[in-house]
Amino acid sequence: MSASTETSEIADFYKNKSVFITGATGFIGKQLVEKLVRSCPDVEHIYLLIRPKRGHDVADRLRELLSSTLFDLVRSTNPNFEQKIIAVQGDILDPNFGLNASDESTLIENCHIVFHSAATVRFHEPLRLAIQMNVASVKKLLVLCHKMKKLQSVVHVSTAYANCNRNDIAEMVYPPPIQPSKLLDASEWMDDQVFDVLTTKLINDRPNTYTFTKALAEYVISQEGNDLPLAIIRPSIVGSSWREPMPGWIDNYNGPSGMIVATSKGMLRTMLGSLSSIADIVPVDVCVNMMIAVGWYTAIKNSKTIPVYHCCTGHLGSLTWSNITKIGLRHLDTICMENAITFPHLTLTPNRFRYHYQRFSQEVFPAFLLDCYMRLIGRKPIFLRLCDKIYKSVRTLNFFTMRSWTFPLDNSISLRNEMTDTDQKTFNFDVKDLDWTQYWYNYCLGAKQYLLREDLAHMSKCRQRNQRLKRIQNLLWYTAVGLIIKMIFFRSVRIHRMILIPLRFIFSILSIIAKKFSLNTK
Repeated sequence: MSASTETSEIADFYKNKSVFITGATGFIGKQLVEKLVRSCPDVEHIYLLIRPKRGHDVADRLRELLSSTLFDLVRSTNPNFEQKIIAVQGDILDPNFGLNASDESTLIENCHIVFHSAATVRFHEPLRLAIQMNVASVKKLLVLCHKMKKLQSVVHVSTAYANCNRNDIAEMVYPPPIQPSKLLDASEWMDDQVFDVLTTKLINDRPNTYTFTKALAEYVISQEGNDLPLAIIRPSIVGSSWREPMPGWIDNYNGPSGMIVATSKGMLRTMLGSLSSIADIVPVDVCVNMMIAVGWYTAIKNSKTIPVYHCCTGHLGSLTWSNITKIGLRHLDTICMENAITFPHLTLTPNRFRYHYQRFSQEVFPAFLLDCYMRLIGRKPIFLRLCDKIYKSVRTLNFFTMRSWTFPLDNSISLRNEMTDTDQKTFNFDVKDLDWTQYWYNYCLGAKQYLLREDLAHMSKCRQRNQRLKRIQNLLWYTAVGLIIKMIFFRSVRIHRMILIPLRFIFSILSIIAKKFSLNTK
């Protein structure tokens, strides 16, 4: 049978099957739902675990989810796709996910495939809450899965950085430094303050509670789910879509997305990072395609072990954090955002003193001046607060921008080799053809269009504004340099002293700040 007429084995597998998804309102979860209804149109039902939020019930949240532009393509080809998607009210923090008897019975009787992507993705979530969301939820899921009568596969979404305390990370589950059961028991009675005190000692050589608890969750799965058809997928840093359903789709500020927005608005000017460190960023559609393929392969292979699949791009070796900075700035020179306070510029440096000096001079001090102006015109100052918020967000990336890891892809390659030519195209997760320059162009454009929801028709005005801001900054810079040169060569000893004394004071203060921040960021 030729590839052009060959049917999709994966789509056939999902035909008349019911799928249960946790985390469906998250970035990966939304893409997973869209891809399933578009490429597996004969799927029976897709049950989504959704909790009420901010006064909106689950029906409202489901309508909001499905009305997204993400579903425009499938809406044009299959207007009735929404009938297959059913919201199930629940919360991963509640016992048994908070499922009522009817919904639990429906899942037990009808569910064939489970995708568990619900988790807190906040890097520095308080440890007690991170354990409850990322570890206890896995135990609850395993209990539910053991009851399911038609279960064929369970796919757990972890992270490639669960074991980032190692340099070479194999496709296997590593034993944690402490038994998860002990922490789970403690999280039931120990208060947050005690956990906060113990956090640094417990996570030890991992950078945050997120990676620590994801590693614990993997171990729980290996110990309590080895009699289930389970698989673990480990994406690296998940970025905007590459191709599906449209290039550059993004809906959150995590990771590179926040960098793009903050840089484009002129608020982020410098970052800590090694110029040669690999930026292991994987498009969300690549991740979702692999998840669906893993769900299929786990069912048909019936493995006696729990396979782990890395979903990464670092093996290409073509994208460093330095390259991201250069490529991104080139695109942000033409893809300009509205209401930028200055033109985009971002410097990556591994030197902590240089970083803190640049941050003070290019981010903190200008934000202070803008807040002074806001007060003068009778408006609420916001820029120092925004500056601090961006700093805290970017600081969580320091551990990853300063290092590189090796993620073998043996299982992922084996999975792709088991797929037909049709499925390799329909559920493509091979990134060898990924053009990073074009990808980052679409990423920047997607951040403007889908994340910030700015009108692309206003692009020319934004470019004109950026050019004006660049001319103003250049004028101020050359004026300041001219004044300094004039003062340096001025013959008055009194003027020399007037200049040198405050300069020495400023540099001493900067040295103290740099040392303080250096200790805090280690």
